[in-house]
Amino acid sequence: MSISLRKLAARLIAAVMTVSAVTAANAAALEQPVAVLSSSLNASVGTVLTSDEVTTAAKAYSRAKADAEAQARAAAAVKAAADAKAAAQARADAEAKKKAEEEAKALATLITAPVAARSVSYSTDYLATDAIKANATALGNYKLTFYCPCERCNGALGVSKTASGATPAEGRTIAVDSSIIPLGSRVYIEGYGTFIAEDTGSAIKNSKIDIFVSTHERAEELGVQYANVYLLG
Repeated sequence: MSISLRKLAARLIAAVMTVSAVTAANAAALEQPVAVLSSSLNASVGTVLTSDEVTTAAKAYSRAKADAEAQARAAAAVKAAADAKAAAQARADAEAKKKAEEEAKALATLITAPVAARSVSYSTDYLATDAIKANATALGNYKLTFYCPCERCNGALGVSKTASGATPAEGRTIAVDSSIIPLGSRVYIEGYGTFIAEDTGSAIKNSKIDIFVSTHERAEELGVQYANVYLLG
């Protein structure tokens, strides 16, 4: 069985060109059917192709087409994976940026917002954030004691003014070694929050802080504690 050389050549060459358009990467794979056709055409111009030649060229074309389609699917899968990875990284970057902005804002608030009087007690809400650890000055682990306006704590009944001249308030006032923590500084005590260094004391030296509370009962209840301390500014 045979077929017109000119018609068959046109049909097969058109088919091969279609496969070439699928992906440029498959050009090498398509060289085989093109070579088969060229060889057959060069040897058979003016004649007809045999059934075997038609079958050989058709098989070569089928293999090239299958290879092109497989490579196209593989390329699509690689692109999809790369796009998914890029999207995940973009989300992670956006979340990290948002977290950093929120922590920076919270740190700025600690440094600038008024320190309101409040009841002093340990709370996990006051654990030091990454922003505090990264931007504040870490002073180390301090011994915490507690004092009140009573005569037992101060040697005189009633404390109306601190060493800085401020009226002491629970939740704001702490006594420090002013050679280490200057008066007026904002200090973050992990587990207890932000305070202002407003007072000093003869027994408050080195890594020790005395936290002002409203009553002697509160001072005794809180006893002695230890916490990491950060100088905010």
